[in-house]
Order: sequence, then C-alpha cells, then structure tokens
Amino acid sequence: MPIGLGTRRRRAVSLDEAAGPATPRCPACGEPLFVWIEDTKRVAPGGAPSHLGAREDQVIDRCENCGLVLVRGAIPTPEHAAERLLSDAEQRGERIAFRAANAASLQAWLGAENWAALQPDGHGIEPTPRAASLLLARRGLEIRRVRHLAGPGMAAMWQTLLNLLTFHRDFASEAVSGRLRPGTGRGLAAFSIDAVVTVLAAIPTAIIAVILETGAVVARRGGVIEVQSDRLPATD
Repeated sequence: MPIGLGTRRRRAVSLDEAAGPATPRCPACGEPLFVWIEDTKRVAPGGAPSHLGAREDQVIDRCENCGLVLVRGAIPTPEHAAERLLSDAEQRGERIAFRAANAASLQAWLGAENWAALQPDGHGIEPTPRAASLLLARRGLEIRRVRHLAGPGMAAMWQTLLNLLTFHRDFASEAVSGRLRPGTGRGLAAFSIDAVVTVLAAIPTAIIAVILETGAVVARRGGVIEVQSDRLPATD
C-alpha cells in the first residue's frame, strides 16, 4: 500500500438499509425486493408496441434473501403467493406435489432476462426451494422432498440457450403459435435470421443443454423442481 494512504473500514449495509421506504416486500420472507431484470418498452414506428418476444415490458424483482422471483406489479400477499404455487398441485396419497421453475437454478443465472421460465402466461412467481418452504408453511405444509427433474429442466435449458442467440425470445413457439409473424417484432430481417439460427443451432444447443442441465441436477441447481409436502401435525 502506498505510504500516506490510510485504510477505511466500510460498514456492512443490511437489506433494509439498502431499500427505500416504498420498496416492495417479499411475500415469502418479508425482506425487500430489488430489481433483477428490467425490460424497456419499445415502440414500433407507427406508435404501436412491437412484439419482440414473450417477456417484453416487464420488471422482474428478486428477493436477495430467499431468492423468490416475481413480476413487478403482480406482487401478491403471502397467502396469495402460496395459493399460486399450489394452483396446479396434485394430491398423491397424503402428500401434495407441484412443479415449478427453480429461481436458484443454473439456467436462471445463465439466462437472466432470457430465462425460458419467464413467460407471460405464467403465474408471475418463480420460487427457490427455500422460498417454497416459507410459503407452504403458511398453508400448514412442510416440504418433505424436492426433486430436480432432468427432462423438463433440459427442455427449459435448451430454450434458454436459444433465447441467447435469437432476436426474439421463445422464437420457435411464438412463430408456430402465430403470435410472432415476419411483419411484426423486429421486422422481416430479424425474423429470417432467427429462423435460420434456430434451425442451425437446434442440435448443438440441445447437446449443450443436456450437459449443462445434467450437471445442474447433480449440483441441486436444476431448472425445474417438483416439491412434495405433507400437512403439519395439528398443535394444541
């Protein structure tokens, strides 16, 4: 260290201190939510919003404590958040099971705004195993097992990798559904390039997706999880 320059000790700042008074709170743990992804609205030459992909025009918040990911403007109460997670749950004997995208996964970190799980028709909330445990406890449930599903995770990883290469997000599914056409989005040139890239990159990205997601599942960072829970015993 150069002579004459002293050191200054920095005080650690808590999440509450870093947040402002109007900062929304995580429905799972109550800690402040911070912006993770912010997509700016883009307007086509005629003034109409352009269709650049499935997840434009959104602000995605993330809890730095439990890892829960939510769409800004759709932040639910803790009870409502737990209800969303259980909306597609199945009863398996005495256990309740549901699937969800894992916000603590390798593909969420790798894809960020291109993460395939961030879809407009989703329920606006993607948990981590810890966040799921906190929310389910509010419904009297305790997690007994968390499975990292290789097959669905590989499919999601594949789409995430393709999203990193194309102008339009989820290009293949959006084009097949008719929501994205050559004359919309970023125009005919971008549409054509995406079509070529998708065809050429389909097999190489699929191979990479299998390798990455296999490692993620082994490390308990798979992209799709199945959460199995039991009801907590009644207390007097």
